[in-house]
Amino acid sequence: MNTLVFYLFVAISSIALHASGQTNNLSQQLIGEWRNESLKIKINSFNNTDSTITSESKNATEWEKNLHIKPIRTFFKSDGTYYSEYRTLGDSLFRKPSGTWIIKGDSIIMNELQPEKGVFKLHVSINNDIATFQGLIDFDGDGKMDDEYFGTQKK
Repeated sequence: MNTLVFYLFVAISSIALHASGQTNNLSQQLIGEWRNESLKIKINSFNNTDSTITSESKNATEWEKNLHIKPIRTFFKSDGTYYSEYRTLGDSLFRKPSGTWIIKGDSIIMNELQPEKGVFKLHVSINNDIATFQGLIDFDGDGKMDDEYFGTQKK
């Protein structure tokens, strides 16, 4: 019986160490500057007037043409903080949300502290220099995390 418990302990420890290594690796990969490339948000409204916002680009020019702003730049810092820069086509900064971030498993939890408070939990995967984020957010401001977000960013 003790042998079985020992092997079970070793197996569970190996799985936990592997998962921890993946989390640390994902955290390390995320550190740096990222620029939005594509964005799709399906807005689920309470009165059945659902809509979808989509912007996919192969370059910054297409992003600017579709959304009338420069690609959003997000900076993930090694101290667990982040900030994003939203700029007009004339390069004026008009929004700069910031807060803290942490990786839990395959998800990023972003705790926005400025200019508004909010918590976002998105599944994230990184392949080479492309990060994919997806999850539920409250895009329409109705107080419900029911709007589907899918976006890609390039490092």
